[in-house]
Amino acid sequence: MRIIINVLTNMQRQLLEQNFGAFNSFKDDYFMVIATKSIMKLLAFGSSLICNWKNADKDNLLTHSGAETTLVMQMILKLVIMYRALKDEMPVLLLLFLGQTEHTVLVEFGRLIDRSSALVLDLFVDLNNFVKSQRLVMDDVGVHRVTRHTMDYIGSLVEQKDTIYLMLEGSPNAFVELVTQLISALEFMLVMNSRTLTLQGQQQLFLLNNVHFMLEQAKKFNDLGLILGQSWLIQRQEQLTQLITGYMEDSWEPVMSSLFEKKTLVSVILWSNHLFDEFISSLEKIYSMQKTWKVSDPLIRQKLREAIIQKVIPLFRQQLEKKHKPSYDRVEHLESQLLEMFEG
Repeated sequence: MRIIINVLTNMQRQLLEQNFGAFNSFKDDYFMVIATKSIMKLLAFGSSLICNWKNADKDNLLTHSGAETTLVMQMILKLVIMYRALKDEMPVLLLLFLGQTEHTVLVEFGRLIDRSSALVLDLFVDLNNFVKSQRLVMDDVGVHRVTRHTMDYIGSLVEQKDTIYLMLEGSPNAFVELVTQLISALEFMLVMNSRTLTLQGQQQLFLLNNVHFMLEQAKKFNDLGLILGQSWLIQRQEQLTQLITGYMEDSWEPVMSSLFEKKTLVSVILWSNHLFDEFISSLEKIYSMQKTWKVSDPLIRQKLREAIIQKVIPLFRQQLEKKHKPSYDRVEHLESQLLEMFEG
């Protein structure tokens, strides 16, 4: 838009500076024809962009793969950029036109602005539905690329908030609602996809990584944190604690319970031959399974390790002492192993 305005402004200046003799009286009409055609073509392109999307077959777009989500995200940002350009440059552009031509251009600008605003609202509804229904390819329990991409996109929307306010008829509350709905859609999708993880503790660690990433992004981008509100930040912090607790119950409580499965006199007599071996076997199994799982944040990683050590080590030491076996080296070795977990 700015390039076209500069070209037309330079053209108008050059026409005025040059003397065409008998044709001088036609200079304004000549410029008006060229300028009008140029601007109308530009507006027609914007209109075709909107029409093509409105006429698209949404059922064919819905593949649950994420491609449709990216497409809608890109479309919304294009419309926001186009809207801002139209609003910013329209006053300058109208100075190039006179009379009925100015009115015609103004009307076309207004129509395109209104249509882009209306389409953005529809696209946000589509985007929420696409995000909710997306099926993730689950490679590990780390922060998923879709979580990163969606949060980056939300950050881009927040950066464009002043323009989007105008598209929503100057309503900051409407923008806050759009952002919170999109965050909720992402959270819902992550929970639903986490249920496809079947190993003990996987679901909790996947959500722990991804919820923590969302929380950190909200803290990093102050405007996003303000939009979501202090209560959202507190609730997500509490959710992290609950996920750690849930992980411990799902992964490590069964290991501890293997020591107390049988409360009969026979079980006490046979402790050294059975229950302790079962306990060690359970420890080795869960350590082997989870040692390469990735927890991205070092503080969260340390909290998990400390929770495991506090749960496992005292009982492990106690049982070694009951068996009258040297405990120091074995306890130290187990603790060093647990401190290596979640590095990926």
